[in-house]
Amino acid sequence: MNNNFYYSNAILLNSGRNALRYIIKVFEIKKLFVPAYTCVEVIESIKLEGCTLEYYNLNEQLLPTISFQSNEYILYTNYFGICGNNVTKLNEIYPNLIVDNSQAFYFTSKSLAAFYSPRKFFGLPDGGILFCQKELDETLDEDHSHERCSHLLIRWDEGAENGYPYFKSNDESLKKQPIKSMSKLTKALMSNINYQKIKYKRIDNYKILDKYLRNSNELIFDLSENDVPMVYPYFIKNNKIRDKLIQNRIYVAKYWPDIEKLHPLNSYEKHLQNYLLPLPIDQRYNEQDMKIILEVIFG
Repeated sequence: MNNNFYYSNAILLNSGRNALRYIIKVFEIKKLFVPAYTCVEVIESIKLEGCTLEYYNLNEQLLPTISFQSNEYILYTNYFGICGNNVTKLNEIYPNLIVDNSQAFYFTSKSLAAFYSPRKFFGLPDGGILFCQKELDETLDEDHSHERCSHLLIRWDEGAENGYPYFKSNDESLKKQPIKSMSKLTKALMSNINYQKIKYKRIDNYKILDKYLRNSNELIFDLSENDVPMVYPYFIKNNKIRDKLIQNRIYVAKYWPDIEKLHPLNSYEKHLQNYLLPLPIDQRYNEQDMKIILEVIFG
């Protein structure tokens, strides 16, 4: 493995959702406690393994509102890449904690297991990374990724908007994939990423936004030393700001709008779903871009 490959000592798989399936299989988990505020793909992955789900809700610190027995398996999401301190707290209490670091590529912890979806941070067609205290006693087939690269190539040539339909198609194709090892192509792409440069660019962009938005943000977190945010989560009960950002071609996702069709959310989670603005801070952007976002918000 190239020395530049981040997490070269991990189990390398073809997707983050399949990393979760791997965990369920290797520990033979029959019931898993899952946050109600999560993505549908997580729920689907768990069901594929015949595992029973039990949902728990979150409080305003994005921590579980209930306690668990020490022998129970708990999935916790490292939301937005800023909940490292929460993960540390939960690790101290629950030996069977599984951490979903799909939004927190750089975060490491000593949990029972932790999995990552690197394509959420970098221009990759697929891939999953897993740290796990057990390994399956079987040889996995190797995946192939060349047919999942169209959205990345179109994005370079024609911009993100034109690439988005192909991204959705690629995302849909990953749902049908069995658990496989990471492809040679994805490994090669990951071996050529400047991880440190990207890390500090994201942190710098986050801090610029936080300096000006912190006082009006209802979701305040102090980053741990291990935290590198995926987005700046601006939580303000004002839908006009979302409209202004979109009108100015600043994309702000709405996380997991379909999840309430599967199970109820509490009032705080509903507010997060409706009002949270995940402002972009990734490595494509610089200080000037952050100033433009701020001008739109305050304009």
